Amino acid sequence: MKKLSFTFTANWVFDSPVKHHNFLLRCMPGTYSFQRTYAHKLTLTPFAAVTRVVDGYGNEMFSGTVDKAHSSFGFTATGFVLCSSYLLHEPLDRLFLFPTDLTRPSNQMRALSLDLPEDEWAKAEALCKFVHNTMQYNPGTSTVETTAAQAYAEGEGVARDYVQVFLSLCRLHGIPARYVLGLARGMVRSHVWAEVYCNGVWYALDPTFGNRADEGYLKIAHGLDYSDCPVDRYSYDDMDKIGAAKTVSVKVSDHVIVARDTIPHA
Repeated sequence: MKKLSFTFTANWVFDSPVKHHNFLLRCMPGTYSFQRTYAHKLTLTPFAAVTRVVDGYGNEMFSGTVDKAHSSFGFTATGFVLCSSYLLHEPLDRLFLFPTDLTRPSNQMRALSLDLPEDEWAKAEALCKFVHNTMQYNPGTSTVETTAAQAYAEGEGVARDYVQVFLSLCRLHGIPARYVLGLARGMVRSHVWAEVYCNGVWYALDPTFGNRADEGYLKIAHGLDYSDCPVDRYSYDDMDKIGAAKTVSVKVSDHVIVARDTIPHA
């Protein structure tokens, strides 16, 4: 069992004041069989009342509205997490076997001749390493609308693209796989990885780094692809005219309990 602390902060600055700002946030690590979040807190600036909602996959989200005019909006999520080995004994939803618009494989991907093991888990690990070794990490070369086929053809992208290429190949080879949003130790922004269903258990793999996602990975949400679990969705007046610049900060670290100083003060 591992104790971790987390801080997840994001802030948007608008070109000009906005009104009727509706938001939906996925920003708090959830509680699962391998992970329990406690003493957690969500702070919004400017203040807004939030409603906790759950989507069709069971992911926790927070929705609300800021009615008064404001030039910036931000949140800070903090708390602690108790973690054990990252695996989930959950039933399989066969939706995770089929491609989506973002993960549909290209003919080039279908034509790949890969020497893969027979065992499901070994096959998933081999595909994870293949994506890691094939793709180049290059920020700014893709958008949230970039498909797995496009990212694979270009051979570059960010963690989102690595994961969607991996999902596409897993499903192509008969392995159920889902997209995961979360926080990870050593990453300064939110991170994404994948969960694969092998031998009756969900395991986590991170194709960006080519390894298993286990200690130091805090899960927030999962879905079929990126479109199911972005950190934020929002709408406000004059969205087509007003842009927003976003800054993000993440810190995940071991939680060290320091004994309270018992020496009386003078």
